[in-house]
Amino acid sequence: MTIKDKHLRILLCLVILVLGMFLVPAASASSSSTIPSIPSAFEGNLKGDAAHAGPGLVISAYIDSKLVGSNTIKEIGEYKIAINSTEKDNGKAITFKLGGVESEPVSVVYKHGDVPVKLDLTFNGDFIPPEIQSLSASPIYILSDGKDFSTVTAKVVDDSGIKSVTLDLTSIEHGVVPLNLGTGDQYTYNIVSTIPGEFKFEFRASNPSGNSVVDKDRISITILKENQLATTFGGSDGVFSPEEIATLVHNNNVSSGIKYAVLGAYFADGWDRI
Repeated sequence: MTIKDKHLRILLCLVILVLGMFLVPAASASSSSTIPSIPSAFEGNLKGDAAHAGPGLVISAYIDSKLVGSNTIKEIGEYKIAINSTEKDNGKAITFKLGGVESEPVSVVYKHGDVPVKLDLTFNGDFIPPEIQSLSASPIYILSDGKDFSTVTAKVVDDSGIKSVTLDLTSIEHGVVPLNLGTGDQYTYNIVSTIPGEFKFEFRASNPSGNSVVDKDRISITILKENQLATTFGGSDGVFSPEEIATLVHNNNVSSGIKYAVLGAYFADGWDRI
């Protein structure tokens, strides 16, 4: 290697080094601008009337009347919440609400990226969830013809009144639907579907304070296609006998739609053959 080649190599290394010194700060600045803000976290005990508030209630935080964080209560008497804002809100007061009820005054301000803060909050209001006195669905076997139905019946009470009563029918593509209020705190809804399967639907009732009671087990319905009736109710051989037909007809868990479908398919003159 000649002296000239050595000089060229040294010069090239110097150029690369100088370019790197200019590029690295720019990259660092670009990276820092994309780093997400670190939320401030608060957690602690719920006191006052909220000490026995049930899970499902939403706690929220506000700065200058702007919502900056919310979370659902998971454990009785405890809360956790992350507040997402920017440095411009440093030093501003935070207002906490539980189901729409504002907490007793607290002296706490926002500190961007601060370490988690332990803070007990006191709320006074109606935080006792509604009571489900009865909840059922009948019949529990229906046809997937979009006409046959199962009626959900619920009785829900609360001293401060009921704000909403809903069923989550997302699994059969009906979304979350409100139940219809009848007499004596009774709510009803007729479930129809063209989607077969075994389903459990979530039932939820809320009072004006936002406190909710949830049941995920009692509304259980099996929706069948006509070609599933023989294998479901006809015994191991999949063929109906007169005795099995009679048993089916007197089964209150089976819809009239299913009974008529079975009778129409297997007995030309229906009821007279039983």
